[in-house]
Amino acid sequence: MLRNVLIMASSGIMLFSKEYTNTISQPRLIGSLMTAMLEFSAKVTGLPVSYIKFAKVAVTVVSNEAAKVFCAMFHDPSDGASFSSFIANEILEAFIVEFAAELGNVGHNVRQFDRFHLRIVGIIRHSIQRLLKQLQQQRGILKAIFVADGSIIHATAEVDQIGVLANLQVLVNASLDMMAAVNNTVNSVTIQSSRSTCTEVIHVVDDGTLIVVHRKGVSATKHTLAIQECVQMLRKVCGLLRHLHRTTR
Repeated sequence: MLRNVLIMASSGIMLFSKEYTNTISQPRLIGSLMTAMLEFSAKVTGLPVSYIKFAKVAVTVVSNEAAKVFCAMFHDPSDGASFSSFIANEILEAFIVEFAAELGNVGHNVRQFDRFHLRIVGIIRHSIQRLLKQLQQQRGILKAIFVADGSIIHATAEVDQIGVLANLQVLVNASLDMMAAVNNTVNSVTIQSSRSTCTEVIHVVDDGTLIVVHRKGVSATKHTLAIQECVQMLRKVCGLLRHLHRTTR
């Protein structure tokens, strides 16, 4: 889970720091060390440090050379490099968009960046839309919809919300009744929508369902892998959101 978020200028100035657990006692000192490490890595290997894993904590670093800022995100090692890099990029991108004008003239008064902590939960929630768009970019994926708490959170194309939600609830209830009869649970349901398309309904978390419409054919294996990867990322995003809601109350 997320522990600390640091955003720094390439010069070493700490722009923003948000603590969720007591991982870092002196974030400004860590910021200077991270800056030195990035510079050393670039000189020696020609590449910046992107991921550091310790026994109990991991650090993911993403940079934006054009804006001359980078984000160092401290988190649990179990989160993995791929997911943590995705989240760190989402946070840094949103920070750059919000403070584009200020980043051109950064001084030592960085209080203007403090309000950014109010946006982090929303940024992570919005990352669900990015995951669905990435899934739809796969050849043959026609539509992706994420439903949670009885409403459509994101959809990659226009849908009949009332129809989708009503039909989904009927399908889920029927599937649950069927599997309950054999003391089992439902992970996914595949519907042969037409001769050329399939609809996959996948359980993501207790209150979250992913619906994917894709073409049939030789790319079915690729579809399955892409959908599985998306489901795993969605589960981690939902888990992170639950964690942040608990720690920021």
